[in-house]
Amino acid sequence: MRRDYYAVLGIAATAGPREIRQAYRRLARQYSPDVNFWDVTARALFEEIAEAYRVLNDPDARALYDRFGGRQDAVESGRRGEDVHLAIEVGFDDVVRGAAVELAVPRFSPCPACEANGRTAAGPCEPCSGRGVRRVVDVVQVGIPAGVDSGTQVRVAGEGHAAPFGGPRGDLVVSTRVREHPFFVRKGESVHCEVPITVWEALRGARIHVPTPQGQAVLVVPPGTAAGAIFRLRGQGVARLAADVPGDLFVTIRIDMPTGLDARTDELVRQLERLLPGAPRDGIERYRGGTA
Repeated sequence: MRRDYYAVLGIAATAGPREIRQAYRRLARQYSPDVNFWDVTARALFEEIAEAYRVLNDPDARALYDRFGGRQDAVESGRRGEDVHLAIEVGFDDVVRGAAVELAVPRFSPCPACEANGRTAAGPCEPCSGRGVRRVVDVVQVGIPAGVDSGTQVRVAGEGHAAPFGGPRGDLVVSTRVREHPFFVRKGESVHCEVPITVWEALRGARIHVPTPQGQAVLVVPPGTAAGAIFRLRGQGVARLAADVPGDLFVTIRIDMPTGLDARTDELVRQLERLLPGAPRDGIERYRGGTA
């Protein structure tokens, strides 16, 4: 049985002339006899592609094919509708907990005037031009799972374009882009943040409360912690896709230096310096002038 010409070119029955030409050129390069010298199957496919393009590229021939030639082939082959691709922006909270969103999806849906048959008692259905589908905007509920990242694709089965003449729908493919958070930074499966502490907390150690995507955690800062130290809080990041346990949160310490010292506090600092002398630059003089 002859294959549906639209399926041969891999396009929707509602494709415009430009889409038809692009599909033909792509497939013709792939299956050209000049490239596939000894492949008999490729030669047969090339002839089928050329025949499909000859008919669909001619407006009159295509109209006749849509009216009489394509309908039975489409129904018998059960040709599936095309996928619909949408991109949405989600917030960091949606990444942590997941979300249910309602999307306005532009797609082809069964024509109610002819009940997706393409024909009425008076002849070809005018609202859908005899194709059984019409372009509409439908509201579709989509579940965004916890753990998505920018570039993640969520596939919703059976919510794409309807195929002509009552064929099954394609899928809805939703690509996510996660908005930046003012405090948390996502890096792969982990989350990072920077937390300031005082000089005194760095010297003496402290127990500080740290906000996390999961709520709040207590971080124990040991005495003598240096600026730039990184602490790992396991299970305090965001969920991993298809995993039950959240990822980890990495906390980088920033030391908040005091400013505006008066004469009294300056003297106290000098006393502390005498009690705790240090020589942090010892050992680097030998590198002066590039010598090793």
